[in-house]
Amino acid sequence: MPATVTLSTTTLLVAVGPSDKVVKVGSVSGLTPGTRLYLDGELMQVVSLGIETYANVNRGVDGTQALPHDSGATVYVGRGDQFYSQDPTGSPPEAIPVSPYINARNGTFWFAQGGTAPDGKAFRWWQKQTIVYGTTSFGVRTTTLDPTAST
Repeated sequence: MPATVTLSTTTLLVAVGPSDKVVKVGSVSGLTPGTRLYLDGELMQVVSLGIETYANVNRGVDGTQALPHDSGATVYVGRGDQFYSQDPTGSPPEAIPVSPYINARNGTFWFAQGGTAPDGKAFRWWQKQTIVYGTTSFGVRTTTLDPTAST
């Protein structure tokens, strides 16, 4: 049975506008030409690596739109086939191919929940991750995720 791949993450270090073709991330580990970067509703394709932790990218690929992104945004890193254009249907298999399951077109994140049993008859379901944005009394932006990961 194939193991589940957990998408790696890094952080966007410098804000980008919709027409910017270069992004600065916290780490370029695992980035090669063709790798996809997903952040806040947009997929980017790495074209080449620049100096330091800059990556040259094609913006708004695979049916997504080029959008502005704030510094500090979480960047999910994976292959093109590890991001989806639709929400999952049915029960998750015992071993899901990738986690989180990200519908890049509508920005929803899904996690497989429930137990698995050797006979494959355990109850499993897809849990949509909810994101609540807030601000502390000092004006610091906060993000709360539920669930935070698959179980």
